[in-house]
Formats: sequence, C-alpha cells, structure tokens
Amino acid sequence: PKRFYEKVVKDVMSKFLLTLWNVFSYYETYARLDDFDYGRDAVKCEERELIDKWILSRLHNLIKNVEEKMEVFEVHKAARAIEEFVIEDLSNWYLRNSRKRFWSEERSKEKMAGYSTLYEVLTTVAKIIAPFTPFIAEKIYLEMEKGESVHLCDYPESSKEMINEELEERMETVRKIVEEARALRAKHGIKLRRPLKEIIIVADKNLEEFAGLIKDEINVKNVVFATEDNQFMEEVAKPNYAKLGPKFKEKARQVAEAIEKAGKEIRKVEIDGKEYELSEEDFIIEKKAKEGYAVGSVDGITIALNLVQTPELIAEGFAREIVRRIQEMRKEMNLEMEERIVVEIDIDKEKLGEWENYVKNETRSDEIIYKRQPEGEHVKEWEIEGEKINIGIRRK
Repeated sequence: PKRFYEKVVKDVMSKFLLTLWNVFSYYETYARLDDFDYGRDAVKCEERELIDKWILSRLHNLIKNVEEKMEVFEVHKAARAIEEFVIEDLSNWYLRNSRKRFWSEERSKEKMAGYSTLYEVLTTVAKIIAPFTPFIAEKIYLEMEKGESVHLCDYPESSKEMINEELEERMETVRKIVEEARALRAKHGIKLRRPLKEIIIVADKNLEEFAGLIKDEINVKNVVFATEDNQFMEEVAKPNYAKLGPKFKEKARQVAEAIEKAGKEIRKVEIDGKEYELSEEDFIIEKKAKEGYAVGSVDGITIALNLVQTPELIAEGFAREIVRRIQEMRKEMNLEMEERIVVEIDIDKEKLGEWENYVKNETRSDEIIYKRQPEGEHVKEWEIEGEKINIGIRRK
C-alpha cells in the first residue's frame, strides 16, 4: 500500500494557490478590458505563437503525468507536478513572456491568441485540481465558463497531438541559457534592468526562433548566434611549471615571467644576456574571455554577454529604474490599472531624454513634470544608482 502524505499535499497546494489565483486575476483583468470572448475570438492553435504551443504541450504532459501518479495513488507526486506547472511553467515563464502582448493597446491576433491559450489552460487546470482544491477550482471555472459546475465535467484527457517533445526540449535549453546569463549578470553586479549590448550564443541547436524571448528575458539589445567563440575568447600562454623547473632550474621563474608577458608566440627568451630556446611543451595554451565579456556555459552551449556600457544603455537603464519606482508608488496608492497619473520628479529633463515616452507608456502617465520639489498625492524619496531622487504622483 502507498502512504498518503496529507501534509505534503496541503503544503504543495497552498504554495501554488496564490500563484494560480494571480494568473486567473491577470487574465480576467486584461480579457475584460479587451472584451475577449472565447467563443467569438478564439484563435486556432496552429496560428498561435510558439510559446502558446509550448505551454499547451506542457499542459497535456501534465494531464498525462497526474493521471499516471493518481493511478498508483502517488497523490503527493501528482500535487507537486501541478505546483511546478502552475508556478514555474505558467506563471514564471509563460505569463512573464506574454505580458507584452497583453499590455499592447491594439486588439491584435497575437493578443487574442494569448487570451485563447490562457483560457484553455486555466479551465483545464481548474478541472485537474478539482479533486484537490474543490472550492477554488469551482470559483475559477464558473467565472470563466459561466455554466455548469467543474465537478460535473469529465476529467481532462491528454492529447498526443498537443504534445511536442522537441519544442519542450528546445524551450528547456532556452530557459537554461537565460538562467546562466542572469547568473553572469549577478556575478558582475549588473542589474537586470540595465540593458546590455548583446549576448552571443555558440550552439549547434536551432534556437533562432527564440531570439526575441531571450532578448527580453536577459534585457539585451541583440542576440547573436555563432558557430565559433573567437569573437569573445582569446588564447593565452601559461607557463608549464612542471617542464620549466627541471629544464631551466634557477632561471625557471624568469622564463615563466617572460612567457606570461610575451604570450603564445614566444619561442626565445633572453635572461642576463643569454638566449634560451623554448619548445611548445614549456607553456600551456588556455582560452580566456576577452576584456568586456562575461562567459559561461550550460549543456555544451557557450554564451557570452557583452558588458561594455554606452551612454545610451546607461540612459535606458536609468529610465527602467524610474519606471519600477513609479509602478511601486501606483501600487501603494491602490490605483486601478487603467487609471492615468501625472508624475513630478526632481531630475533634469535631459536625464530621461528620449526615454520620457517610454516611462509615460509603462506607468500610464499623461505628463512628466521636472521640478526640484515634487508634489502630489504620494511623494517619496528614492535612491537610484547612488542618487537621491524625489518622485510625486497624483491621479489625472
């Protein structure tokens, strides 16, 4: 007989319930603003974005996985699979990489495809979790279907046609690349909001279709796919002390210094007026990242971030920092998403420059006023990149 880990199941379900509800609330808010109706506006699956097809493949793999675990009474494993799907796949990856579509003002086909996908995923997840969390499953399902109870529905069945293992594998590689690139940023103290010039990816997999996603996730201006690493790596000569000691004895240290200084082309070295011949075994050729690059690898794929900062990149990074602070202030004022605001800020207009419209669009601001003592319904001092900046916002 199998043990039933009741506490594990409860812990798992409570962790993901808030995430699931937040995804549902996000869908409901934006779908309502765009007057989305699934019966009228649904986009055919084959006409949707790559990431839509990916999350649907993951969904049908989840159905299959849960069914297999439930059949052998491994309820806790089924619960963990559901949690991982909702938190990692649906919220942290799919929704995060679909927000641009939903934020767009126009009622585009891409946006309708996103709504169609979220509708299908949420209604199916409601059916999957009905035996685990009957009340929230019912609430979500009735809000979306406006019809019969979720508990009167058939339990979901996995469709082989909807599962694309090759797509899932490539997306998993992309996620690992993103994770490694973010780790490189953190290692070099560069915040994600600070844009970088480019990422170079040396891989034998076909990942070009994911360039836009990688670009947004890592916040780089360009994604370059290469077959060689010579753009960001260089060969350097290191002294082979195991050979130098016996060969040059007391002169070994001076020979080693000469090798490090001259590099891999060195074949002769002069010490105290005497010339010594060097052979290839006297030094070791190693590769290192060129100046201005941070290099990492994952699953046999090499990636390089160009860390060189330009005035344009610095200005964009500053604008992103301002956006984040204003968005936090909007939350503190409990503003509705569609409410417009006026911003006052004590910086020179040139500091934002061409990024002023970006800040307006991202924060739903009608106007930005530059003044030394900002006023508003909510005024707050922030420290941004070592500078104290006061920001005031008020409802329009």
